[in-house]
Amino acid sequence: MTEDWRRKIKDLRAELGLSQDRLARRLRVTKKTVAEWEQGRQPPSPERALQMARLAAPGGLRRWFTEFALERIGADTPLVLDALVPGRTPRGGQRALPSADLRVIAPADWDDRFRALERLDHYVPIPVLRDAAAAGSPREISDADIDGYALIYYAWCPNPANFTCVRVRGDSMAPILHDGALVAIDHAQRDPLLLHQKMVAARHEGGVTIKWLERRPDNSLTLVPENKAYPSVLLPRTPDNPVVGLVAWWWNRQK
Repeated sequence: MTEDWRRKIKDLRAELGLSQDRLARRLRVTKKTVAEWEQGRQPPSPERALQMARLAAPGGLRRWFTEFALERIGADTPLVLDALVPGRTPRGGQRALPSADLRVIAPADWDDRFRALERLDHYVPIPVLRDAAAAGSPREISDADIDGYALIYYAWCPNPANFTCVRVRGDSMAPILHDGALVAIDHAQRDPLLLHQKMVAARHEGGVTIKWLERRPDNSLTLVPENKAYPSVLLPRTPDNPVVGLVAWWWNRQK
């Protein structure tokens, strides 16, 4: 196994054209850590292995790093892992993922059910942030505070490095988003001019909230809740773009 991870990390760097230092920056570790992995002194943690799976293109390397991470769960601090397995590929645009198209694979069932998935290399782990987005009032989200990973079909996030997932708290977006809904944020889509009447994650009063974005004729921006019991919020004009990203899709967990 030592020889495997040493070789696979070198193969990943070759695939991406990255030096040890540049890979370390992408993974938010030190160059020394990457060097120790490649020298076989210590294996990457499950979190780092899943990060490398995200960087890899669909194929053998992505599958290998994902399986390597799952094998190490239990030996290290367990991750909270949900596998969202589609029944069909979405046709684009913002949409909810119907529960009929998905099933949740609990961590205890990984060995039997996860490995049986066909075309595993077409699934990619997307980090689920520990602090949920607020659908009622903003809550601060730390981008580095990862609670676990959702395994997502690649067609839903073809550029996985741009995506994070968060769980919604509150009911200001009900009935579209339930309390506890999982939403995927595409951080590459942040231009307010292109996101009129789209669901977005936006910074407001020191936190991040999920709302519909409306751009007025004077180019001012308003965050609009789905639940009319909550007021709309007119965002102040500032040089900084308040949009964190487009909500690409969401999934309401079955109760």
